[in-house]
Amino acid sequence: MNLKAENDHLHFIATDSHRLAANKLPVNHEISSFPFEQVVIPGKSLNELSKILEDTEDKIQISISENQIAFQSHHLYFVSRLLDGKYPETSRLIPEESKTVLYVDTKTLLQAVDRASLLAKDNHNNVIRLQTKEQQIVEISSNSPEIGKVEEEIEAEKIEGGEELKISFSSKYMIDALKIMETDQVKIEFTGAMRPFIIKPTDNDQILQLILPVRTF
Repeated sequence: MNLKAENDHLHFIATDSHRLAANKLPVNHEISSFPFEQVVIPGKSLNELSKILEDTEDKIQISISENQIAFQSHHLYFVSRLLDGKYPETSRLIPEESKTVLYVDTKTLLQAVDRASLLAKDNHNNVIRLQTKEQQIVEISSNSPEIGKVEEEIEAEKIEGGEELKISFSSKYMIDALKIMETDQVKIEFTGAMRPFIIKPTDNDQILQLILPVRTF
């Protein structure tokens, strides 16, 4: 994961080349006095740290040396090594404009994608399809040559943009993205059927999940 200090915020970015997660947090410390611009932290270390911090609301102090990073609170002192080299440039992956914006209930979409994924698991990459229709309807579907096809329609809160959209993607990636959204509603920004799309909470622009679509033809 890449940790970057910029404009009084810490920027956290992680990607596996198929999806990207980003978060931006304000800091109560002068960024100019930080001894780094960006560092790369092993994902395994942060997974362990997230489990430890899951039930705490303590403020965290971050300290960085030449090859280590430490996270400290009242009841915790966690140290990880840093990785050498620069993190890949990811800003160009994030679309600056969108053609279709979908506002939908987080739980409703998560449940629909989860049900479609049961059939999609028969495919090697868990691909499902999302299609926008008239009257704020969104269709979630998946297909298995051996079993058949499943289609489910849910009602969006709002759909902005006049173009009908059909896009395929990994159900696992969508489920992972929706599960971390701590909000009742999400906003999904699309720029086209073969362009990455963005998932955000409607009440927090600092959190971003990006998923690359899958070509199905």
